[in-house]
Amino acid sequence: MRFRPLVIGWFVLWALAGCAGLGAHRESPHVSVSAIRIVEATLLEQVYAVTVRVQNRSERELSIRGGSFDLTLNGKDFGSGVTDQQVSVPPYSDAKVEVQMVSTVFGWVRLIQDLQARQGQSLVYEISGRFSVDGGLGAVSFRDVGEIELPRATPADRLPEENLGS
Repeated sequence: MRFRPLVIGWFVLWALAGCAGLGAHRESPHVSVSAIRIVEATLLEQVYAVTVRVQNRSERELSIRGGSFDLTLNGKDFGSGVTDQQVSVPPYSDAKVEVQMVSTVFGWVRLIQDLQARQGQSLVYEISGRFSVDGGLGAVSFRDVGEIELPRATPADRLPEENLGS
């Protein structure tokens, strides 16, 4: 009878050690915004095509089956998106993934207000989300923060004054 608890104890320890090693070597991918373009705009919402660059910093291939993300600008929610694009990112490589993002008119108004208030300053963005992946991991999360330098407002070029008669 004493043998049975010992076997069960060893089995539990073995199973826990095996589960702990399943994702031990998986590092979260680095995801950054590569491009944003407007696809459709109506009075109440805008649809964007957002290209994100996914860097696989792991020694194993990252097979993405789709995902979702949220984008904030200067700490305020701007839009969210999803993709069903399937991409395989080889070890220590990167790939671009196209996602569709939707923002509301309120997100757009906040963006315009921030742009006007921050002329010549940077616009801080944060993208976060999850990719569904193959390989027994289910999903991997990501988060990236970056800055977009805004152009400074420049005074209109003045025409040189002409001395007409002096």
